[in-house]
Parts: sequence; structure tokens; C-alpha cells
Amino acid sequence: MTEKLRNLFKSTEEHKKRFMLLCVLTGLAGGALAIAFHLSISGLFKAVWKLGGALGEENRWWLMPLFPALGGLVAGAGVFFFAKSAAGSGIPQTKAAFYNNFGLFRLSDIFYRFVFGVVFCGFGNSAGREGPTVHMCSAAGSVLAQKMGFAKPQVRDAVPVGMASGIAASFNAPLSAISFVYEELFGGLGKMKNIGGVVVAVAIAAALARIVVGENPVINVSHASFRTGWWMLVCLPIAVCAGFAGDFFLSLLLKLRGRAKSERRIPKWLLPCLGGLSVGVAATFAYYITGYDSVFSVGYNVLVPAFDGDVAVGAMLVIFVFKFACTIVNYALGGSGGLFSPALVIGGTLGGCVGGLFAVVFGLDSSVIGASVMLGMGACFASIIRCPVTSIIMVFELTLNYSLILPLLAGNFIAYCIAKRRHAVGLYDSLLMQDGVTLKKMTPYRGAGDWRFLPIGSIMTYDPSVVSASETCAHAAARLSSKERVFRAYPVLDGGGALLGVANSIDIGMEANAEKKCADIARRGLPVATPDTSITKVANMLVDADLMEICLVSPSGGSKLVGIVTLHDITRQQNASADA
Repeated sequence: MTEKLRNLFKSTEEHKKRFMLLCVLTGLAGGALAIAFHLSISGLFKAVWKLGGALGEENRWWLMPLFPALGGLVAGAGVFFFAKSAAGSGIPQTKAAFYNNFGLFRLSDIFYRFVFGVVFCGFGNSAGREGPTVHMCSAAGSVLAQKMGFAKPQVRDAVPVGMASGIAASFNAPLSAISFVYEELFGGLGKMKNIGGVVVAVAIAAALARIVVGENPVINVSHASFRTGWWMLVCLPIAVCAGFAGDFFLSLLLKLRGRAKSERRIPKWLLPCLGGLSVGVAATFAYYITGYDSVFSVGYNVLVPAFDGDVAVGAMLVIFVFKFACTIVNYALGGSGGLFSPALVIGGTLGGCVGGLFAVVFGLDSSVIGASVMLGMGACFASIIRCPVTSIIMVFELTLNYSLILPLLAGNFIAYCIAKRRHAVGLYDSLLMQDGVTLKKMTPYRGAGDWRFLPIGSIMTYDPSVVSASETCAHAAARLSSKERVFRAYPVLDGGGALLGVANSIDIGMEANAEKKCADIARRGLPVATPDTSITKVANMLVDADLMEICLVSPSGGSKLVGIVTLHDITRQQNASADA
């Protein structure tokens, strides 16, 4: 017995050493990928910008818009025909793989994401590099774990390690990398799983980034120190504006993306090209108005002069409006790029506009504008990306400035609360829900992010079997019996897809109802929910109404059916969480 225990401890210790080696290798691989991705995008865009003026500055107005269109065409065709997993930012794909597929990725996921991400962003489309970096580095950790012979649970554990290494190297922000992993992937800071391995990978990736790229942060602003005073109340209007801007951003993005997904007249692979052309025209127009090319590509270059007070408020307003719109168009119509960088540029310019107005009204000096740029960056990141702790730490690490801690804390919290109040489901989970992806294998208790308080949309069925109000019960029974699964009840829809009620399968199959319309036997007036209703609330609705299923309708109003959830779905989720 003693020998067995000794062998068990020895085996456990050996496993820990192998996993720590995996974390070291993941940190090196993630850091290298993030640096290469960063340098490739910036180098390509510099070449594209130089080429855009090759025929003289007077010809840039028609030549420059062609490059984002070309980048959209290449990335759109590549994603559609070769690598659908390389679409968008990559963070939703990372979460889906982590929860639903033990974090399993392929080596090709890294290759295609790198190539199409560089082309899409480097050719000037308004997108960021950090989301794709997260995807690549998470995949790198997964692939390394598979090659080293780890079991599926350990392969899954390698995903957050790679995720953190990518953020650390991309932003040169190791603390933000750690907090982002636990806020976004795990849903809160209450579950600090594998924290040791994450810290090791982050330290290695950040050190590698500083050796290759340099010690300076990504946004190299001056180290001005701000004295605490009443002027810091500027954080309040900035927070309110950022909160509503974040909600508006998400709503418009989902609406346009939904229309693009349902578009049938234009090939899907061509949509990113059209989006790139639209963005190219708008970004060039903004450049001629402001003198800054920040609507193109990543766009950080306006933030440093804005912080120093060298950018006119009118120019920041133009960049804010165009960056806001172009980022939505680029992401909604497809391509391969993220939302981190655009969120920071949108926030910085929004904060600068509010700060400029505040300074004029109260007769303050221009340093308020610089402070407002930083406050806007944090507030918009909190409202769009929905990671409030990361948004605070990230501003410190990106700017190396700590003197705005008080207004930053207040502003980010208010902006986050406003955005969450108006749209309960965050950005990446909303994108997954729109794609019909269900995160069925949730982790167990996660503090404030406990699975019971997650939106019901995370476990609902997106393509339920339905019956038409106008078809006869006999026809519906024959059609449904030919399917692989027969359900207890079916939503009854009118010709426009609106929910009329629910028909019981027994009632549909009764001979006495054969000639009746399904609308005639439908139970009407039953409670409904929306996808962002919490799992707990839906469970209580089912119990109170003595129902086994509940239909989910569009949160935008009306009675358009978007899914269904049963009491069995909630029970299965509970069991999966308990066993995770």
C-alpha cells in the first residue's frame, strides 16, 4: 500500500513537471506568435500606406480604398473556402472550443488565422490584432499539449495558458492578460484555476515581447502626473457616454451581422470585400479631414498626440464616428480581425471629445483632454468588451500612468453597469448566441458568474422543430414522425415566423384533430422569455407555470421565435456543471 501511494505521488509530481514544461513552451510559442503577428500587420500596413501614395498624394483618395477591399476579398474567400474558424476575432471560437470540445485545436487553425488576419488588418481594414492573437496562442497551447501526449482535460487546461501568453505579448501587458483570461473565459476572478501555469506563460511571453519589440508600452504616452481635483468628475459624463456607446455598438453590430448572415443575393465570401471597400472610402475621407489614418487598421497612432493635446476635438470626433461605424461594418460583413484595438481607439477619441467640451465649459487647461483620453479608453473597453477589471489594469499597463486611478475606477464601473443593464449578454457570448453555438459544458461554481446566472441563450436550442399554424394536424403528425426525434410539444408559428402558441404532440397525433389546423389546438398565452433571461429565472417560470418547455422570442420585441428550452436542458446543464 505504501509503495502504491509513493508511486501515485511520484506520478502526480511528474505530471505537474510536465504540465509546467508545457506552460513554458506555450509562453514561448505564444509570445513568438504574438510578436510575429504584430510586426507583420504593422509592417504590411506601412507598405500599403506607402503604396497608396506612390502615385502622388493627390491620387491617394482613389487608390487607398482599394487595399481594404483587396484584403477583404482575400480574407473573405480564404475564410469561406478554407478556414471558417479564422472568421471574426477568434475569441468566440476559443470559448466554444474550450467549453464544447476540450479545447482541441489543429495546427492549421494557427496558420490560417495568422495569414488571413495579417492580410485583413494589414491591408487597412478597421480591426484589431489582439483577438486573433488570443485564438492563435490558445491553439498553440492546445496543439503543444496534444503533441506532448496530455489527456483531454489537460489539453483543455492549456487553452487559458496560451490565451494569457498571447495577450501579454500583444499588449505588453502581463497583468491584463491574467485578468482577461479569468474574466472572459471563466466568467469571473473567483475561479483561479491553473494560475501558476498562466503566470509562468505570461511572464515568458511578456519578457520575449520586451526583448524583441522593446520596453515601452504599446501606447507610449508621456508620463504626466495628474493631481486629484474636482475636474476628475469628467469621468462621469465620459462613463455615461461610453456606456451607451458600448450598448449601441453591440446592438448595431449584431443587427448588421444578422442581416449579413441571412443575405442570399450576394455570395458570403464577397461580403468582406464590399465591407473593405466601404471602410476604405470612409477611412480615406476621415484621413483627408483629420490628417490621421487611424480609421484604417489598428489605429493606435492618434492616441499619443491626443493624450498630449495635439489633436483638435473636431478631429477626434470625426475619428470616433468613422472608427465606430467602420469597425462595425468590417466585423459584421466578415473577415478576420478583432475588436480590442478599435474599442480602445473609439474610447480614447470619445473621451477626448467629452474632455475637450468639459475643458471649454469650465475653463480648464488642455491636460484634462489628455486625461479624458485615458478615461475614455478604459470606459469604452469596459462597456464593449465587458471585462471591467481588465479595462482598469490595461490602461495602466498600456500607458504606465497610475495617477488617474480614482476616476478610472468610477468611470469604468459606471460604463460597465450601464452597458450590462441595457444588454445583459456580453459581446462574445452574444456573437456565439447569434451563431447558434451553445456552451453546454460550463465549469462548476464561478462566483458571480455561476452558471445559474448565465443567460438561457447559452443552453437553448436554436433550431427547434416547429409546426405551421396553417397546416393540418394530420399533415404535421406525418411530417414530424418522419424525423429522427419526436418531442413533447412544438411551437406553432404563423406565416411570418411569429409565435402563436405551443401544440402538444399528443394533441397533434389524435385522430379527432386530424383535419384541424395546428392553430386551433395551440395553447396560447403561455409565458415566454428572451435569450438574455437568466437560467434561474427561466427555471422558476417553468415551475410556476407547471410547464416542461418555454419558447424564447427576440429581445428586440415582438413574438419572433428564436429558440426553445426545456426543463431537461436545465437539468442536463446542472449535471454537466457538477461533473466538470
